[in-house]
Amino acid sequence: MGLCCLPAIVLIFAVGYGFDQMQAASIMASGAVTLAFGANKTWEGSSLLLLLLTAAGVSLSSFLGCLAGDVPLLYVAGAMVFAGGYGMLAGIGGGLWWSLLQWAIAFLISGYFSGSVGHAALRAALVGAGALLQILCITLLFSQLRFQLQDFTRLAGWAFYRQAMRKYRQKIHLQSSVFFAMLTMCLALLLVEVYQVKNGYWAGMTLLLCLRSHFRESLLRVPARIAGTLSGSVLAPFLLAHLDTPRLLALGFIVSGYLAFTYSYTLITKSYFVFTFFVTVMVIFMLSLFGVPQENVAAERLYATVIGAGFALVAILLTRLFTDVQVMKKLRSHVPRFARPAPKKGAAPE
Repeated sequence: MGLCCLPAIVLIFAVGYGFDQMQAASIMASGAVTLAFGANKTWEGSSLLLLLLTAAGVSLSSFLGCLAGDVPLLYVAGAMVFAGGYGMLAGIGGGLWWSLLQWAIAFLISGYFSGSVGHAALRAALVGAGALLQILCITLLFSQLRFQLQDFTRLAGWAFYRQAMRKYRQKIHLQSSVFFAMLTMCLALLLVEVYQVKNGYWAGMTLLLCLRSHFRESLLRVPARIAGTLSGSVLAPFLLAHLDTPRLLALGFIVSGYLAFTYSYTLITKSYFVFTFFVTVMVIFMLSLFGVPQENVAAERLYATVIGAGFALVAILLTRLFTDVQVMKKLRSHVPRFARPAPKKGAAPE
């Protein structure tokens, strides 16, 4: 599957190099790599439907992020909406959560490359074109890609949401996940804005990537994310010093991207540290192709990661604490009167 995702990325850079448009090629490649990470995922039994939805979403999110980037409060508000939606879908499951996560990441990154409506439209078109090319290559080369027409009319995910909201604990967990995801996203982005932390979008990305519906998995992701980002940020400048031409930078991006999305298919749950390491190196190569200096990014990226991971930890713990407290209150309120301890002598009756 990983090899089936490579041709689109290689083709994009080959054409970009031939026409001396490596910056535009890198933007297209970012869309192709995003879809490569989801090549093994499904929604309602369909891989193609999820990929098409993701392609449309990352293109639109890139457009909105470019426009919102010049207005910090609008950018933060948009990130909060994505965080709230992701918090809800991550609790529900079913595949859509991954798609919305990619939309949110595209919005966060594009906000740091803000510009006019024309610039935003061009960026969105390039990201969408890269994503669609990736879908085409996967469809042609990977015969197991599934597409079921009935998925357009069957919304079992929303049915599961309605069912989950009938269960008290699940309902409280979903509500608190949405609230604390939005709150911590707001605080994290405001903090990086106040202290002018470079690569501040990395804080928002880290926050979302560390939030999972499983409590223990979420906790373990926080230190793994910090360690993987630190390792990748330290190694990448040494690689950039030797890969100092657009062609070599593109090669570094292709190799690190291939390792990252192939690793995500297999061992991401076993060693999130290694996965984060490859993703960090890949992103640094990608931003270098954008024309953003990346020689001294280790400290800034680590600061942003620690901020995002710290707020993710706060969101995880508060969600768990709030849910447990509300459930205990509910249980106490349903204890039969005869099962409660008798009042002490002289105490006022309940």
